[in-house]
Amino acid sequence: MAYTKKVARHDRILIDGTDYSNAFNAFGFNSADTQVDASGFSVSGVDENLPGPRAQGFTGTMFVTTETLSGIFPLHNNRTIVEVYWQPDGLVTPTAPAFWADCYILEFSPADTRGDVSTTTFTAVTATEDGIQTAAGT
Repeated sequence: MAYTKKVARHDRILIDGTDYSNAFNAFGFNSADTQVDASGFSVSGVDENLPGPRAQGFTGTMFVTTETLSGIFPLHNNRTIVEVYWQPDGLVTPTAPAFWADCYILEFSPADTRGDVSTTTFTAVTATEDGIQTAAGT
């Protein structure tokens, strides 16, 4: 089966209702379950595993600007729960699948390197049991 490849250029990214799409050059989410050993004694000796707790969140690389510093840092600094919304291709396809969750912004680490564009690592983790939700965009 052939799969359509795409170049990521048109993602919609909202944080606490503010559009930061143009402020990111990389964005995505992670969802990982831990592995819990549920093995008993057996003739085969093969491990039996169950899925354990799930960790979810969003990560990205954001440009450091006056707007991102004044908008994102206070949310991180005050440990505010905010909605993070990511819609790949959402700027050109409003009905594209979207992902969102109520999150804490755990990392906002602006840095400068002489001669380079200033960026920061952005990390947000889910703050509620609902985790990351998905549906077609609006």
